[in-house]
Amino acid sequence: MEARSVARCLRLRPTSSLYTTQPIIFRGQNALRYFSTSNPLLQTPPARQDQPTSTTPASNSNSADFDRILNQLNLNNTNRNATEGSQSSDPLSLSRAVSMAPETDSYKQPLRRVELKLGPTLGRQVHVEPEKGVDLTTALRVLQGNIATNKVRAQWHAQKFHVRRGQMRKNLRMERWRKLFKFSFKETVNKIQRMRAQGW
Repeated sequence: MEARSVARCLRLRPTSSLYTTQPIIFRGQNALRYFSTSNPLLQTPPARQDQPTSTTPASNSNSADFDRILNQLNLNNTNRNATEGSQSSDPLSLSRAVSMAPETDSYKQPLRRVELKLGPTLGRQVHVEPEKGVDLTTALRVLQGNIATNKVRAQWHAQKFHVRRGQMRKNLRMERWRKLFKFSFKETVNKIQRMRAQGW
């Protein structure tokens, strides 16, 4: 127990600042010796000067190999640089590439226009085309038929005067009721005629 407690109490002596600052002083002296040219005795030996020269080719070769590997791996930048270089050298490269590209049907021929088959008649215009058999009389007759189908006269009469909202709802209700009554009356008459034909 005593030895263990003594071992725990033992600590290293604090190092003085001399040991930490002495290498810096030596480095400064070495630098002064290396850069001083007045006294030839204080110059460093030539062996130290040869060491960096011997290591620089190896480091240069390693960096060159590393750069070459990076250039091979970075294909996008190389392709981009190549395209930028080609574009800067030849401003008409894009037009030449387009002209030399194979002509496709979608590029050469325009798309065929599709005629839309719409249900309702759009507009009230009828073209007079004698070469197609539509003269002025036929065009006027077609125009009158379109006006009757679209109920242009009824729309003009309904929009002639202002009608308040409540009266508009009543008018629509009466119109729907008349239409429904007319349909029901016709269907009832047809049913009675069918029953009479069967002998009832």
